[in-house]
Amino acid sequence: MAVAVESALSKGESLAVEAGTGVGKSLAYLIPAALYSIENDCIVAISTETKSLQDQILKKDIALVSEAIGQEVRAHVALGANNYLCKRKYGKIMDRGDFGPEMEKEIDQFVKWERTTETGIRSEYEGFVSGSFWNSIGRESENCLSRNCPNFSSSYYFLEKEKWKKANILIINHHLLASHLAGDFRILPPFQHLVIDEAHSFPEAVGKAFGSELKYELLINLLHYLYHPEKKTGFASKLPDKKKDIVADAIQKAESYASDFFRLLFSEIPMNFQFSFRHTARIKADDGALEDSLYDLSEICLGMLEKYKKDSDDNDEKEIALALEMVGTQTKKAAAFVEEFRTKKNSNLVFWIEAPNQTAKDRYYHLYSQPKNTEEILSKSLFPNMESVVMTSATLSPTPGNFQYFLKEIGTKDVQTKTLASPFAYNTHSVLFVPKQVADPVSDPRRNKIDVSFWVEKLINLSKGDAFVLFTSNKLLNEVYEDLVDKLDFPLFSQVHLGPIQAKREFMQTSQSVLFGVSSFWQGIDIKGDKLRNVIITKLPFQVPTEPVLQAKMEDMEKEGKSPFWEMQVPKTCLLLRQGFGRLIRSSFDTGMVSILDPRVHTKSYGKNVIQSLPKGVPVVTEFPDLERKFNNLPKMKV
Repeated sequence: MAVAVESALSKGESLAVEAGTGVGKSLAYLIPAALYSIENDCIVAISTETKSLQDQILKKDIALVSEAIGQEVRAHVALGANNYLCKRKYGKIMDRGDFGPEMEKEIDQFVKWERTTETGIRSEYEGFVSGSFWNSIGRESENCLSRNCPNFSSSYYFLEKEKWKKANILIINHHLLASHLAGDFRILPPFQHLVIDEAHSFPEAVGKAFGSELKYELLINLLHYLYHPEKKTGFASKLPDKKKDIVADAIQKAESYASDFFRLLFSEIPMNFQFSFRHTARIKADDGALEDSLYDLSEICLGMLEKYKKDSDDNDEKEIALALEMVGTQTKKAAAFVEEFRTKKNSNLVFWIEAPNQTAKDRYYHLYSQPKNTEEILSKSLFPNMESVVMTSATLSPTPGNFQYFLKEIGTKDVQTKTLASPFAYNTHSVLFVPKQVADPVSDPRRNKIDVSFWVEKLINLSKGDAFVLFTSNKLLNEVYEDLVDKLDFPLFSQVHLGPIQAKREFMQTSQSVLFGVSSFWQGIDIKGDKLRNVIITKLPFQVPTEPVLQAKMEDMEKEGKSPFWEMQVPKTCLLLRQGFGRLIRSSFDTGMVSILDPRVHTKSYGKNVIQSLPKGVPVVTEFPDLERKFNNLPKMKV
């Protein structure tokens, strides 16, 4: 793999490598990337799925790379703007003492941390920080004075950006890379060589980065940031009376039209949906009154920038100019979004509505849009702007070596491909159990829940805990958890109850425990040794066909005479299943069993695709006595 990566970098080619668990793909791309960077005095960017994986590369892998090549490798982690404390905003909050009651007991500890931190990165602070407090002090790209800020020379974010420019290896995450593409390559320093690890999840991150949303509460907060008509507060209150009245009038109109628009949506679109509802029809509502008022406000704000400058020597003028620019820019974007959502003229955008968040006491619908052609975005914006792109994952294909699905997802076939099998002995170190005595989850969900609970209990008792139970929905997870929490002799930890971080921590720290998890535990969790010997997959991870973007893509495929089920849903399901299966064997010493409690593996024609997607040589059993015998006879060679 390292030779193939080195060749792609030096020849300026794109490469996709499916590297099975245990190949050592991190070092296989990091060593040639570091050598190429040092020899050519350039940045090689490494993008991975999560911040924790970024930290792993920096704190663990880079030292090994430096030792292997006998040279120091300058590596830095880059995060999105909101991860960094903004000294300007922090100073204002502390001057006012406006840090919120939830931070009263914590603020002294936080102040001590801020005085000693070199990076100002939120995740490096180990104490409690409320979301609202961090939002009030974290950096915002559109609320930043940049070089005109008095704190610019000591800004955590901009000092970190200077380090990024000098890196051999710049370690980023998919969300930041996708935002960099959506932001016309202005966020990160220039680079021409890119490695995308966990590349199977990158297209989805691109879709989200190019999407838009509008929430009534956030829109009103934005308007009130500039001027609050009732409280007479906001940056516009510092304007001369004539200008203040112009802004105040425009804000009152926009606020009134926003209330009308969102209220009218309820009468036009009844709330007979639970989660998200794709909306395709033109909206009558206010006939464009809201977007017109937002465009007017934007024009007023941006027009005043001829008078108020961010580079002024007067700090008040700087702050006024920044507020005008931010509100003017964001209301212009909001107006364009409302217009597109209302008229539905852009056929490449998928629009949907989500119900109000009752726990947050939201009053109105949340509105969203996202492009459905992420492959076109990648083919036009990513690959033409890079000399080489290396994409790798343990699971790039629904079956090993078949890259057709992945190449369609990224929008190009001009890619060299390579498949490297896992060196682990799945045939002797694992067993796959697929019982037939389970009710169909679609035709008989009530009986299916009973059967799943029965088998989960039986399987956990067999392994004596040390198990992951993977679900595709919170509902079934909660139901099975309630069934078993008092029956089992082993501690159960639920991702739904505790959140993913605490649930994993409790699982790791508690002997013979069991973790119930949903989507985030299907991939990216690396637990070696006896702590995990039992992975139970309760249901095949098919995407929900009513998910708006998927629904739109499926409709387009049907119009083209294609089968979205076989060409999209089955391959995606097999990819996710391979990820779930991959939680079990993480080292050459690991042994254990994987169970799939979904009878459709036996009863549906795609069942053979499911089995073929899993590692070659895994023994498959359907009867519990056979599983019991094989599991108890697995090698006892753990370290």
